[in-house]
Amino acid sequence: LPQTWEDPSKSGFNGTVGDNDPLDVMELGGRTCAVGEVRQVKVLGDLELIDQGELDHKILVVDVSDPLAPKLNSAADLRGVMPGVTELLVEWLKMYKTTDGKPVNALASETPSGSARAAQVVAECHESWKALKARGAGATGFWIG
Repeated sequence: LPQTWEDPSKSGFNGTVGDNDPLDVMELGGRTCAVGEVRQVKVLGDLELIDQGELDHKILVVDVSDPLAPKLNSAADLRGVMPGVTELLVEWLKMYKTTDGKPVNALASETPSGSARAAQVVAECHESWKALKARGAGATGFWIG
């Protein structure tokens, strides 16, 4: 994936705005990733988390070298190839901040979008990052070198 930024000046689902961060990616393959590791991935879909009123896309991907990659072309394929994974992801995304005393998160939909829509989100957020880089970080505190 290219460099991305969820622009808080842009509205998304139900009037929510971007969370002012790069896109979050959830790799669904069987191999553990090292921090900062770069891999070639296939975009499968997108879950739209609503986190404290902000839209926080979770881009679902699989490493192209994963044995399951040839069978996965969209989030819809997860049901047949990796039964139960989508439901586990949704449950985890809803609950993961409750251990910090925060409320249960909401999702725009518990069904991930397909690969085409997710690729569109990636492209839009890459354009937002390019615009941020061109104008400079200003008071955001970001390092965009």
